[in-house]
Amino acid sequence: MEITIQNSPVFNQSSLWRLVTISRASIQRLWWHGQAYGSIFGIMLLTLVSMIFLGFHWSYRKLLLGFTYGKDTVESTSD
Repeated sequence: MEITIQNSPVFNQSSLWRLVTISRASIQRLWWHGQAYGSIFGIMLLTLVSMIFLGFHWSYRKLLLGFTYGKDTVESTSD
């Protein structure tokens, strides 16, 4: 019984290092863009929620002022 070990192809260290460098740069770029776009989307979401809140506040205030104005006029005419 004979055991033979074949020589595996030698990896070129510079190409392997280039692959590591490219993948590291890609991950850093993705991380940086993710943080930048996350800030922008956060500000946009805050603006949208504020506008929705102001819309509800304005419509309810106008609605409540209409009801109180209607009650005052009805009571004053009934006297």
